[in-house]
Amino acid sequence: MKSDISVLRIPIPTPTLWPYTTTNSYIIGNKEETLIIDTGYNQPITRETLHTALKKHELPIPKAILLTHGHKDHSPGVKQLLDWQIPIFAHPLEEPEIRRNVQIDNLHYLSDHEEISIGDESLIALHLPGHSSGHLSFYLPSKKILLAGDNLIEKGTSWIGTPDGNMKDYFITLEKIKSLSLTMVGPGHGDWINNPYEHIDYVLNRRMQREEQILHILKENEPLLLHEITNKIYAGHIHPSNKVVAEKTTEAHLIKLIEERKVIQNRNAYSSYS
Repeated sequence: MKSDISVLRIPIPTPTLWPYTTTNSYIIGNKEETLIIDTGYNQPITRETLHTALKKHELPIPKAILLTHGHKDHSPGVKQLLDWQIPIFAHPLEEPEIRRNVQIDNLHYLSDHEEISIGDESLIALHLPGHSSGHLSFYLPSKKILLAGDNLIEKGTSWIGTPDGNMKDYFITLEKIKSLSLTMVGPGHGDWINNPYEHIDYVLNRRMQREEQILHILKENEPLLLHEITNKIYAGHIHPSNKVVAEKTTEAHLIKLIEERKVIQNRNAYSSYS
């Protein structure tokens, strides 16, 4: 008989991107063993929040920490948990970002479709790049739950951009997620997503509409600099703190459109291909 594995969403207060004020950590397991996915910022409240959750649900110290990616609102919190003396896992392409944000010795690597045992079940690591080059999401087949990291967030869309984000990869990732059998998705930020396929279609459509908008802007106003395109798209529509990632996402779209021979870049200016 299989053990009863639960999945708990633990919002950890973090200075992340507006409108969010928390990053989701997930505790997976039962009374015998647990895993933790993502650990927020390196600040005491990370440790306090996770310890409180483990105690409340009468769960043991995790046997491992799994990181979806290395961004500073998801990985550095491991420093608050080093006394657990447990291994930390991530995709090898995330190592440079993780080591920039936190110096750790016990970093191990996961590959695409690698299985991690928990109770009598398996959690499957899926390499789904786009938001970052080595981004992992974790799939629990028995419950048809995907813990998506920043590939999906509850409201709005994730930013995609340089140096390690790639819009073309992100489109492929969304289609791969859509092909899974899902009942719900645990996002990197925000509450559970209980309408996964509708939500994925929303994100795909939003990204495609943004590309069409960029092409329309260029045909009407070319040539334009990156910040000029970004301002025409987002001015008055986003929180000022998100301007940098909005520009990065615009740039990621432009890179994809250049590869598709729909946009031309001449020095710092962009024009439509025809």
